[in-house]
Amino acid sequence: MGKRSSNANDEALEVLSGSFAATGTSAAKALWGDFNIALWGTFVGTVAVERSFDGGTTFVPVARDTSGTAASFTAPTSLSISEPEKGVLYRLNCSAYTSGTVNYRLSQ
Repeated sequence: MGKRSSNANDEALEVLSGSFAATGTSAAKALWGDFNIALWGTFVGTVAVERSFDGGTTFVPVARDTSGTAASFTAPTSLSISEPEKGVLYRLNCSAYTSGTVNYRLSQ
């Protein structure tokens, strides 16, 4: 998680972290270039990656593949994303929740 050891400082330049224990959205963060998203914990729910090109007025799902399948997850995962455009906001949307805690981290 951006640390060389469990008691070291996080070395990521930008970090947005938190957790879901209900449906809802994370805060939004402008990310550009390469960045990471991680979900972990024991949970039953669905979390999607979304982005906004208009300052947060409208968020659209991030596509996982060229057919447009939304990048949504029902189990712990991590992924790397490359965003070529400056000023794009990213957030996570927990659209379905049954139980547990979904921990998340977006980092650059």
